[in-house]
Amino acid sequence: MANPFTEEHDLLRQSFRKFVEIEMLPYADEWEKNHTCPRHIFEKMGEQGFFGVSFPTEVGGSGMDLWAAVTIASELAYTNLGGLAMSLYAHTYLPLPLINAIGTPEQKEKYLRPALEGKKIAALGITEPNAGSDVGGIITKAEDMGDHFLVNGAKMWITNGTMADFIVLVTRTGPGHNLSLLIFDTDTPGFSAVRVENKLGMHTSDTGQLYFENCKVPKANLLGEKDFGFYYLMNNIQEERLIASIMGTYAAEWALGKAIQYSKEREAFGRQIGKFQVLRHKMAQMAITVEACRSFAFRAVAEFIEVGPEAIQTISMSKAFVSEEALKVIHDAIQIHGGWGYHEDYGLARAWRDTRLMTIGAGTTEVMHEIISKMIVDDKQYKRQFLKARGQAV
Repeated sequence: MANPFTEEHDLLRQSFRKFVEIEMLPYADEWEKNHTCPRHIFEKMGEQGFFGVSFPTEVGGSGMDLWAAVTIASELAYTNLGGLAMSLYAHTYLPLPLINAIGTPEQKEKYLRPALEGKKIAALGITEPNAGSDVGGIITKAEDMGDHFLVNGAKMWITNGTMADFIVLVTRTGPGHNLSLLIFDTDTPGFSAVRVENKLGMHTSDTGQLYFENCKVPKANLLGEKDFGFYYLMNNIQEERLIASIMGTYAAEWALGKAIQYSKEREAFGRQIGKFQVLRHKMAQMAITVEACRSFAFRAVAEFIEVGPEAIQTISMSKAFVSEEALKVIHDAIQIHGGWGYHEDYGLARAWRDTRLMTIGAGTTEVMHEIISKMIVDDKQYKRQFLKARGQAV
């Protein structure tokens, strides 16, 4: 598609790129080595207004469009700090759009505004030890006690889980799809969190296992209507998959750039390895793949801007395609680097580890294929279900 970025987006890119060069890149290797997710980056991102670029001005945002969020996401991908990038966009584009869409004015002032300012860190609590892609399998329960909810259960693989000041928590309040969303303050008595260690990648992301034992949540912290949480999530998850597509695209582009540069510097058999046809053609195919990823991801963003979450088919296709193909590009970049590609100093090993999660997080590739197959084969039944969700969501 034609270049969707305006002069305003370009100025944002320049500003954020300078921020990254000063505040993030000099410390990237140290954070990666120590498995550190630096809280102060959230504060500085908020101070500069980088969290709120696509949020309305009345809640503390900049009032720009979704392409502004794409601009930030693409620059984050180029840091090769996949873990930190995931923590930052998990803070911004998982829980906060829900509060913006269905939160009360009081909830927006208490939670959304300080989160956009970087004063509070947010998380979205969906996945459980025995319920991942199957949201209907959630068992963490919120019992209605009259003047409050009593929450018991556990969550797993929650990004920002041990750092978060509040969590948009998905709880069961009835049978079937009767789920509800609660804004849960992490200083609530009975709550505890343990950091998940020994991950393959995303070392600069905070990942937590959460425990809730007789936690009292005020009724004022119910987000949206009781029992409609499943339908809210069906709409909100599309934005997360969009950002994942963008991050995957630019991670692949970064790896391609590294491969091209290395092919001009490395010599074998008396000439640059970039002069060998087999590698030139490999890089040509990598470039084609990157452009295909970008085209797919950009089309999904454009469609989302036009029709919202009803772009579910294109978004699911984009998420499935980009997450798998970006991984192949990074794989080929490692191969071009030979032994150095297998070494941490060139950053490609880190990029592969981090990007590997994209085929799992925000819905596995297999789940994307199931959604797509329902849209193209059982389209009437699935669209009725989705339109019901749209009718329940704001």
